[in-house]
Amino acid sequence: MRPGDDAGARRAFSLIELLAVLIVVSLAASVVLPRLPATGAMRVRGAAARTADRLSAAREQAILEGRTVRVDLRDGLPSGVRIAALDAGGSAVVPPALILEPDGDALPATATLIDDGGTRIAVVLPAGFAPAHIEEMP
Repeated sequence: MRPGDDAGARRAFSLIELLAVLIVVSLAASVVLPRLPATGAMRVRGAAARTADRLSAAREQAILEGRTVRVDLRDGLPSGVRIAALDAGGSAVVPPALILEPDGDALPATATLIDDGGTRIAVVLPAGFAPAHIEEMP
């Protein structure tokens, strides 16, 4: 400090004060960050929700327009998310596309989405006229 400066009018933080703040912030981050959901899991959940919405809308379109509607489940999936399996009425479907009939579907379908981290979520299209929904998988 220069002579004549007021001792109470400091304009900067000391190195010790800055280090103390960094340590407190680091400790708080180490407690909070592990509790946040993984971004990969969020990406798979979002893709599953969009897929369920697409299937429900396609089923509704088939019924209302009285025509068959084909849905390729690979369309619109984000990078890192893929269809691990597609089962329609107990049989595997390859390629992963569903054909929805105008009279509703007699058999249920389940698509399993997975990401590079191993997060798996099932998109279930029940038989009949019920909308599709997602189910968490272990």
